[in-house]
Amino acid sequence: MSPALAADVRARLRAVRLAILRGLRAPGRHLDAVMLAVAVLIGALGALGVLLFFRLIDVAYDLLVVWPLAHLPATGGAFYRPLLTGGGFVLAWALVRRLSGGHDGLNVPDVQRAVADGGGDLPAVPAAARTAASAVTIGTGGSAGAEGPVAVLGAAVGSAVARGLALRPTRMRVLVGAGTAAGIAAAFNAPLAGAFFALEEILGSLATNAFAPVVVSSVTASLLSRAWFGNHPAFSVPFQYSYTFYREIFLFFPLLGVVTGLVSALFVRTEDAVAALPRATRLPPWAIPLLGGVAVGLMALVSGGALTGRGHIEIHLQMFRTLPWFLLLALALGKILATVLTLGTGGSGGVF
Repeated sequence: MSPALAADVRARLRAVRLAILRGLRAPGRHLDAVMLAVAVLIGALGALGVLLFFRLIDVAYDLLVVWPLAHLPATGGAFYRPLLTGGGFVLAWALVRRLSGGHDGLNVPDVQRAVADGGGDLPAVPAAARTAASAVTIGTGGSAGAEGPVAVLGAAVGSAVARGLALRPTRMRVLVGAGTAAGIAAAFNAPLAGAFFALEEILGSLATNAFAPVVVSSVTASLLSRAWFGNHPAFSVPFQYSYTFYREIFLFFPLLGVVTGLVSALFVRTEDAVAALPRATRLPPWAIPLLGGVAVGLMALVSGGALTGRGHIEIHLQMFRTLPWFLLLALALGKILATVLTLGTGGSGGVF
């Protein structure tokens, strides 16, 4: 880009920023209109961030799994695959530590804390480090999801836009919520879920001044994601899995709630126990993610790939429909262990 063109672009960006600031300072309906316009911008940027995140997962999978396996002896694939997962965990651990200055990177509780205590000001570098580390973890076979990373990424986008416009903390919080909603909506094609997740979990309020920008940002991100990923749910549940009799609904749904609550408690207890293991060992710091990744890779290998996805592709329900109950129970317990090992030994990713 020539110096003259660069100067012209900077001048135009300054003019846009000044116009937005004048609108934000104006009383009455002008403020609402400008906030909605900024929400549309955040929704578009959030959707673009999700697209880049998914592409980064695919790049990590191709570079760190497909390419090495193509250049290693074919007879040792079962041996190399867990080692590649372990190497991915080490790389994810190093990315977070190096780029975040020793910080663990940002996650959803950090966003909630920033909104509650700091006016929504989120540092960009730890958010980017967490995003990159999550892409590497998921791409190399870690048992984690995209929920946390996309929520943090969207929140960081909202915070960055608010900082660029020099907004007050009250408006910055709203835009952080709008960015969070955009990330969730774009990743899962769920505009209502994204909006209410941000309003309830991030902002903790259904206040009128926050409701409209958050919903507009979420819908904008969802519309753009549909143009890129298609108009379909993130997780497809076929109709044949539904119940047809009311007695089944009234019997099995309450039972499902009880079992799910118990399994959730088991998950939290297991996660706490695994998170304490690295502090109790004398191994070098890099050895913890390596061993954790190898363990997760071995579990995925033994389960035939049922405990982890391939890149950002989810595991389809059809593979479970013919399995007996005891194998389904073993997979559920194995998934808990694989996930807590992934997140507790240095990998990054989301838990929803």
